[in-house]
Amino acid sequence: MSQLSTGLSDTERKKRRGPQPRHRIDLPNGEFLQPRRDFAAEIGVVDKTCARMNLPTTYVGNVAYVAHNASLNILAERVQRRNQPPERRRLQRAR
Repeated sequence: MSQLSTGLSDTERKKRRGPQPRHRIDLPNGEFLQPRRDFAAEIGVVDKTCARMNLPTTYVGNVAYVAHNASLNILAERVQRRNQPPERRRLQRAR
């Protein structure tokens, strides 16, 4: 016997390797915890950038989770409009 049979094909072995997909954790108040890496991909930034944003983070099993709605609120508060002209005053006519 030159080959040992393990019962698994090469494709089945390859499927098991690599990081396992993380699932969100539902909380009773309608909020849910989402893996920070998935949240970062959802908003279009890298995980490291998301970590620097100081979002409310909880670690479960060495995986960083963020509260989804709370994190979106923090992002919404940071949005600013630049270079807006000042509001124009109404001219009062003399009577």
